[in-house]
Amino acid sequence: MEPVSCQVQGVYFAASELGVAPVVLLETPDHLYIPIFIGLYEAISIDNALNGPRSARPMTHDLFAETLKQLGAKIRDVRIDTLEDGVYYATISLDSNSGEIFIDCRPSDGIALAVRLQSPILVDDMLLKDSAVPSAMLPELRDIAAGFG
Repeated sequence: MEPVSCQVQGVYFAASELGVAPVVLLETPDHLYIPIFIGLYEAISIDNALNGPRSARPMTHDLFAETLKQLGAKIRDVRIDTLEDGVYYATISLDSNSGEIFIDCRPSDGIALAVRLQSPILVDDMLLKDSAVPSAMLPELRDIAAGFG
């Protein structure tokens, strides 16, 4: 099956009985959602790429995106392809002067780059069937810019 293109719907804090954690929410073409719990730094990075503000100096994902541009490499796509023991795995597919390159990455880093470079985010079809949920099944969410409390 072909992977499914998803859009970043936003970055949030998700509340549960265990506490609050940052989550990036991917939206499928069928309006289902894949919540991926991520680190705070990556959440801020993705949110800044989506909504600003731009840092006066390049942060890590900005630096990597600019390095790719300067080297003439382009992200073909970021593919979230595996879920093992509650942990998502992803691969960045690059087109470079030496051909196609595949790089293992955390989904949060791949998403942070894809948002900056307007690259597709793909989710494996079988993974989508196992992980995507309707909005009613999402945990309580609050926009990361608003904080939680």
